[in-house]
Amino acid sequence: MKKGVKVFGALVLAVAIGAGGYFAGQKMEQRKSEITTAMPKQAMDMQKGQGNPETPPMQSNKPDASKEPKAEAPAEAVADRTISKLTASAVDGSWTKVSSNSLNGGTLTLYTSAEKDEKGFLWDDSQKWVLEYDNGNGGYYTLYDQLITNGRVYYDVASRDSGKIIITVYTASGSGTTVMQYTETDDGFAEKSVYNSGATNKIFSSIPDYR
Repeated sequence: MKKGVKVFGALVLAVAIGAGGYFAGQKMEQRKSEITTAMPKQAMDMQKGQGNPETPPMQSNKPDASKEPKAEAPAEAVADRTISKLTASAVDGSWTKVSSNSLNGGTLTLYTSAEKDEKGFLWDDSQKWVLEYDNGNGGYYTLYDQLITNGRVYYDVASRDSGKIIITVYTASGSGTTVMQYTETDDGFAEKSVYNSGATNKIFSSIPDYR
């Protein structure tokens, strides 16, 4: 009887020891799992695998083409005014002819109020300037009509593919430089300002003087 009790006690002790070892092993595995999960690489792998919504998207140095500013075609300058045909010239016999050119069956002439003798122009501090187009059919277009102080007026003429002419007028004076453009239209000429330097103190210029 005592022998049987001893055997039974030994079995109970063995079972208790085995159960304690099993639970201790489980706790050890759980501890290893927690440590491994807390490691940075494992945490990153878990975030990638789980698709963590708080993870910011990968940034790229390549600009988004849809957000790049698009270059806009330069808008054409709006005409300042339209010059219509007149039935009489804006100048009379007291004006001096500076330059004259044939143009589309008519004549483009630059006039000044300054007098001229055998030695050349008698320039004052200020004089009036007029650029006029005579179409040869009794029509006159006063393109430019200004009083200029200490300056001169020049022009050039070009033609578009359509045959319409463009007259560019350059005014160079001691107080600044302006560029005006006159484009032929079906109704006459459209005037627009191309350049205005504003008030300046001109030092020198290579533009030749009229003789």
